Amino acid sequence: MDRVEAPKVVIFSQGDEVITGALVDTNAAFLADQCRTLGFDVIRHITVADDLAELVQVLKEIDAMADLCLCTGGLGPTQDDLTTEAFAKAFDLELELDAEALEMIREFFATLNVPMADVNAKQAMLPKNSTRIDNRWGTAPGFTSLGRTCRFYFMPGVPYEMKQMIDSFLLDDLQREFAVEAPRLITFRSMGMGESDIQQAVNDLSIADDIRVSFRAGMPENELKLLFPKHYSEENIRPYLDEVNSALRGSVFAVDGLDQSVSNLPDCVAQLMSEKHQTLSLIETISQGDIARQCQADWLLQSLVYPQVSALTIDFDAEQEEISETLVEAVAEKNHSRHKASLSLVQMHKKINDTTVAVYTAVADNQRSISNSKEVWGRAVRQQTVASALAFNLLRKFLQDV
Repeated sequence: MDRVEAPKVVIFSQGDEVITGALVDTNAAFLADQCRTLGFDVIRHITVADDLAELVQVLKEIDAMADLCLCTGGLGPTQDDLTTEAFAKAFDLELELDAEALEMIREFFATLNVPMADVNAKQAMLPKNSTRIDNRWGTAPGFTSLGRTCRFYFMPGVPYEMKQMIDSFLLDDLQREFAVEAPRLITFRSMGMGESDIQQAVNDLSIADDIRVSFRAGMPENELKLLFPKHYSEENIRPYLDEVNSALRGSVFAVDGLDQSVSNLPDCVAQLMSEKHQTLSLIETISQGDIARQCQADWLLQSLVYPQVSALTIDFDAEQEEISETLVEAVAEKNHSRHKASLSLVQMHKKINDTTVAVYTAVADNQRSISNSKEVWGRAVRQQTVASALAFNLLRKFLQDV
């Protein structure tokens, strides 16, 4: 079946504070994810400073390249908020006072028991023939309007206000304006297999041309994403899942998007702990509380942090001086016997050199125990992050009996 061409989208962020890095642009990432869910094709992210001529020029360029533009920022009352004026100049539109918008701004200030400044009236000036997007969470109304060929949606830069507009207006309006069938995203979440190895494994698979393949490399997890067009049934999709799982050689800890919804490795463990009605007693050293921070309070019954491994071995009467998998399993079993939790997880480490440590992890219950060890390099924060992931992954394997 021929692939249906998805609408081309530009995510447009406006403001000096964004372009200079003084403010992190989380809006663009959120909007791109919304577009992916709807089946739109994001072709570019553009950021522009508070410069009227530059804004006008960029708006014209976007109109020539995209079917849809989602813009945030520049709708405030001050002299550097230029988005509305720039759009009007770019497409030869007059600005008109929207009386309902002005009244909503006045009402918003009244709820705060604060008088509205005269400059806020500027926010109620909207381009002729545009459609207002109500903002009941702040002072700046948004609006949508057509350029020459591209449909523009303008929203405040405040993330909370923007997200409220997405839910209350944009999602429905986008689906009315653009008849696109939402695709299905399947995400393979993996640990222990590098990005290049995953790419090589995918190269050896026969994936249809209309399935979009993408990657997200992180530390310590990696993601392989397959975006299936709407016409793919579950029956069509499942053979790909089996093929990819096999190719990734056991590194996949969750497949998000079909039978389950998992955001990361700690979330996967949390779901397993709840499903299996397990509780946990935890001891950690190098991670310094990072494992406990990512656990859920309803199943983490007890948590201890030992800054020095020697203090841990003394506390648990571990006579063996050399840290090993055998030793960490013995400590996990002793810790299990001391507490009421159904599972015990213990992680210890020893220094190899100035940049490398060996991390030893064990999980035990009243019947069995498993352990592993791995050398971890890098700065302290990297060592902590990887050590925490190793702990969660071993706990996941124990719960899944892998």
